[in-house]
Amino acid sequence: MVPEAMHSAIMAGAPPYDNIDAIVISHAHEDHFSAYDVAEYLSKFPDTVLVAPQQAIDMLKEYRVPKQQLHAFNLDFKAAPEQQFIKGMQISALRIPHAGWPGRKDVQNLIFRVQLGDNFSAMHMGDADPDDSHYLPYEAFWQEQMTSVNFPPYWFFMSAEGRDILYEILNVKKHIGVHVPKQVPKYLKDSDYRYFSTPGEVQSIE
Repeated sequence: MVPEAMHSAIMAGAPPYDNIDAIVISHAHEDHFSAYDVAEYLSKFPDTVLVAPQQAIDMLKEYRVPKQQLHAFNLDFKAAPEQQFIKGMQISALRIPHAGWPGRKDVQNLIFRVQLGDNFSAMHMGDADPDDSHYLPYEAFWQEQMTSVNFPPYWFFMSAEGRDILYEILNVKKHIGVHVPKQVPKYLKDSDYRYFSTPGEVQSIE
């Protein structure tokens, strides 16, 4: 669900979407994942792999994507974090309920933390629910290493509990909000928080 020009550039492998090692999917909702598009992309770029919840991997079965391109994380609610080494990257996953818990309790929403070398790591929270009871049991996971940059859904900035999760529990240097609506909430506009709100926007990570 991106502008057509961006979609075409992605599917053509045009810069900055060239030389992609891995696609990482947080969950299998259509605004995050298209089985058809991902299958087409992987067929064009056989050196690229997909890292995703089992629910997303299952949706690719009809497209017969080569197994060596697929890396599934099949985590139950409250399961221990899981780790895989994929293409030189240390990728950790933790299942945190989708926003609106418990209404979407069957959705495998995974927070992925990707370690690139010794000095940089990135985390994406998908559509995680901003209830600190989901995060506190995993304090050791968050504290074992500081994450360089995290991409939380914007609603974490909008409540005291969400901000407490970001700034007190997760052990992250920098947060850049995502999933921001076209009409950016006034609270977010007036704040000093960093976020993406325009397709193709670029921000530097110090």
